[in-house]
Amino acid sequence: MTQMQMVLIVCDAGVTNRVKEIVDEAGAPGYTVLQDATGKGESGPRENTPIWPGLNSVILCAVPPDCVPRIREGLDALRKQRSARHLPLKMFVWNLEETG
Repeated sequence: MTQMQMVLIVCDAGVTNRVKEIVDEAGAPGYTVLQDATGKGESGPRENTPIWPGLNSVILCAVPPDCVPRIREGLDALRKQRSARHLPLKMFVWNLEETG
């Protein structure tokens, strides 16, 4: 059985395409994008309303463990490029067990 990890990325909707490029460049075999996500986190509420503007995207990808550092490095570089303002961008990783 191949060891895999799930990478979950929550990002500002405006950088979704760049994040997908980073995931591709890291060698991920694929990904799923959930667009127009709302919620509340370190950046505050993002509800796509006049009071709480903004939307996020959620990107999920099951990858071999060696892809994870490359994705992290790409996201770190994106953060540095956007240092003029706070960029909603978080990455979470956990181990996967394929069951079917």
